[in-house]
Amino acid sequence: MKRELEKLIEAKREAKEDYEEAEKELAAIESHISVLNSMLSDVQLAIDWLRLGHNPGPRRGIHRLSIDQLTIPVDPLRMQSYAQPAACGSPTTLTDSERFQIDDALSTLSKREKECYVLKHGMCFSLKQIAEELSISKSTVQEYVGNAERKVKDSTENSLFLISS
Repeated sequence: MKRELEKLIEAKREAKEDYEEAEKELAAIESHISVLNSMLSDVQLAIDWLRLGHNPGPRRGIHRLSIDQLTIPVDPLRMQSYAQPAACGSPTTLTDSERFQIDDALSTLSKREKECYVLKHGMCFSLKQIAEELSISKSTVQEYVGNAERKVKDSTENSLFLISS
């Protein structure tokens, strides 16, 4: 019995030594993994920096788009063709039904809103140019264009005439 106990104690010591050895190996492997992960994140940062042209950290305000910038209520080519029918070539020429659809969407706008909207989206004028053209302030033009965009968006979402064919 004593011999069996000695064998058990010896086996326990060997198991403990093997366990400690395995823990050391595991710690070394984890250290290598940590170094590799650090290297990978540095390379990914360099790639993102090169792709973006600036630090890819938290997004700066200039890179965020507002909902107005993400929403295009009327196709810009169609709107330009609507505003300048004589200047458009055959790819952007509007059919009568498309012209009617745009007329219907713009029918909800006031005279000033329509002028500002057509100059902005149809003639590609800047807000400053529109303000100078209409002899009003830039902030007023911005307000008219914003109201017009909202009304056109609502009109295109709710009108039965604006279903694309």
